[in-house]
Amino acid sequence: MRNFLRTLKYAWPYRGRLAASFGCALVVAVLWSVNLSAIYPVLKILSTDKNLQQWVDDEIDTCVKERNRPDRQAKLDGLRAELRAAEQLPEGADRETAIRKVGHEVAKVEETLLYHATWEYRYRLLRDRVITLLPEDRFATFMVIMGGVVCCVGVKGVFEFAHESLVGSVMNRTLFDIRNRCFRRLIHQDIRQITAAGTPDLMARFTNDTEQLGLGLKILFGRMVAEPLKAVACLAVACSISWQLTVVFCVVVPLVMITLMRVSRAMRRAARKVLERMSVLYKLLREVLDGARAVKAFTREPHERRRFRKATEDYNRKAMRVVYIDAFANPLIELLGVLAVGLALAAGTYLVVTKHTHIFGMRMTSQPLEFATLLQLYAFLAAIADPVRKLASVYTKLQSGEAAANRVFEVFDRVPSVGANPAGPRVGRVKKGIEFRHVCFSYNPGSDTPTLDLVDLTVKAGETVALVGPNGCGKTTLLGLLPRFYDPDHGAVFIDGVNVRQAHLRSLRRRIGLVTQDTQLFDDTVFANIAYGKKGATEAEVVAAAKKAHAHDFIEKELPAGYKTMIGDLAGKISGGQRQRIALARAILRDPDVLILDEFTSQIDPTSEAEIHAALKDFVKGRTVFMITHRLHAAAELADRVVVMDAGKIVAVGPHAELLATCPLYRRLCDPGQRGEDEPPSPKPSEPPAKREAA
Repeated sequence: MRNFLRTLKYAWPYRGRLAASFGCALVVAVLWSVNLSAIYPVLKILSTDKNLQQWVDDEIDTCVKERNRPDRQAKLDGLRAELRAAEQLPEGADRETAIRKVGHEVAKVEETLLYHATWEYRYRLLRDRVITLLPEDRFATFMVIMGGVVCCVGVKGVFEFAHESLVGSVMNRTLFDIRNRCFRRLIHQDIRQITAAGTPDLMARFTNDTEQLGLGLKILFGRMVAEPLKAVACLAVACSISWQLTVVFCVVVPLVMITLMRVSRAMRRAARKVLERMSVLYKLLREVLDGARAVKAFTREPHERRRFRKATEDYNRKAMRVVYIDAFANPLIELLGVLAVGLALAAGTYLVVTKHTHIFGMRMTSQPLEFATLLQLYAFLAAIADPVRKLASVYTKLQSGEAAANRVFEVFDRVPSVGANPAGPRVGRVKKGIEFRHVCFSYNPGSDTPTLDLVDLTVKAGETVALVGPNGCGKTTLLGLLPRFYDPDHGAVFIDGVNVRQAHLRSLRRRIGLVTQDTQLFDDTVFANIAYGKKGATEAEVVAAAKKAHAHDFIEKELPAGYKTMIGDLAGKISGGQRQRIALARAILRDPDVLILDEFTSQIDPTSEAEIHAALKDFVKGRTVFMITHRLHAAAELADRVVVMDAGKIVAVGPHAELLATCPLYRRLCDPGQRGEDEPPSPKPSEPPAKREAA
């Protein structure tokens, strides 16, 4: 329960509400026992011809007579004389035995006298404080008692509502804090960690798992407080009637605890498997919905239906195991509770029927038990058994909360491998240049075929460099090291001589603008997506950036609300080319020192591409630019140098014309018709598909 208990730290700021909820639960427990106490006077009204005033006077007289019986007082005086005589005997075993035997008899008589004196006091207090206020008519008394019970139930309902409301508010505020803090930790983790976890699994942890955790918190602060208080209140009254019979009722408590421990272990394992299968369902849904075009184009709907059915069947099997465990726990605990009540009732019935006070030589009551008293005791024991039975289901549900807490805090506890370095040197404008020195990197550490293998590259400040090469050769990965999406396994990246691994991370990324082939836009307005590149951007700055990216015309003319148009989930309401121009405008608005363009014109028509290239010629002046492109005429047009990569290595660097003359791979890339048996290699199997760039 370690991780589940960690959530209490997030509930601590709301301890005032928790204290108030505990107070409400305490009032509910007291009223619960008070309502049950009404059974005894009702039984007295129904089972005798006397009203409560006559009954209590008779009980007081009986206690006085029993306490003042001459034979009992004479017996006590005789026993005390015997005790004094025994104390005068010589030291030895006989003296100790005599004192012990006589002392035991004295204690029995004194206990009887104390019993009658105590009940005389209680009856007098009851008569003076309560019964004198009741009418003498028996039916009227009954109606007053029932009216009091109804009022108590109404007041109890008000406090139950307050208790549940306070617990619910604490649960929701705690989940609010946990979600936000967990998201904060997640958003600062590095790209490799986020990608390895997978979007569907993370979504499941932030939604379904967090809700399960919240349910566990609600049960912990709700039923785990209210039900034990009810049981304790009833237990206290039951002990005042006969603590010995109450102890008989409690003999099955160890069996209940052992049962709960075994059931809880099974529930925790089963609940975790259910949460994992829910993550699989999220993943499957995301894959199918994101790939809906491919599913329909290849008419694979039946295949996806079968795949989804198989996943839901697996989830259903795991979920039913949780249901079976929970369903098994309830009747088992109820059976043990009935067994406990039955044992106590059997013992009490024996005492009522035989008028005895002992069972197997053990004193159970000071005086013979009355039928009405036994029924009252039975009512309280049954009332104790009900909260215990409810706690059984509560405990199993807490195990589901524990399993959810483990999954939620797994995300929370991941330490980013890319540190923020708040005390590191801040990166200013790039004045000298950028150097990749002996860089090695692999998505799968220990792989025999690394993604980057001893890459060395120096780029001067203000230079535009194009990276070209076959798919999977490491172009995007190399540039991903610059904003520290990853850190190299060996080697380092330097900006003006500062190792970016040691630099202040946020200041580093503020100097970099990024436009990728897979544009990342948000379900917001066009204006908000462009302004995302610069905090506090004005409307004039956004429009100017859109004009430089040749996006202003289509925004004003083709979109229904212009810059206020919502672009939809995954920018589904605009075309691919429009997305790329909006993404380029966002990068231009950032006014970066270093600009990374990764296939940024792959979905733009030739005319628009030529216009954007013309605008970029002015924009890239004084900036360090990295371009990844398959359209090599762009490299020839914009780049000062071209870097040719293959199999994670740099094979050639130079101007476009020079590489055409000296680099066979570059010539093949420029003229696909020349490709023969020297076809560039396909992506390496060592690179996970999610990591391969579409270079």
